[in-house]
Amino acid sequence: MIAEQFISIKQGDASTFTEAITGISSTTGYSAKMYVYDADNTAILTISGTVGTLSVVYEIINENTKSLTAGTYNYETKLFDSSDHVYSQGRGIFEIRETHEEDPS
Repeated sequence: MIAEQFISIKQGDASTFTEAITGISSTTGYSAKMYVYDADNTAILTISGTVGTLSVVYEIINENTKSLTAGTYNYETKLFDSSDHVYSQGRGIFEIRETHEEDPS
């Protein structure tokens, strides 16, 4: 079963998203990616995750969120093993909210 989640980040902010892994007994040898899609289902952002023990941490950096227009996108996460097997893990809404503060520098 694929978990559905809602991720909301202000434009220009950074965040960390941790996902629990299900459906496999070990994550040894796996890599992970998060794909963010626009309304046309075109991947506009790919974030590599750091695989831990039955979890993946995705670091969403401010450069990623600055490059996106405020709005609602879809995302999905996938695990890959060395035998080219793909395991879909999560999906949901990836929201970029407007920010009204300017960078002080």
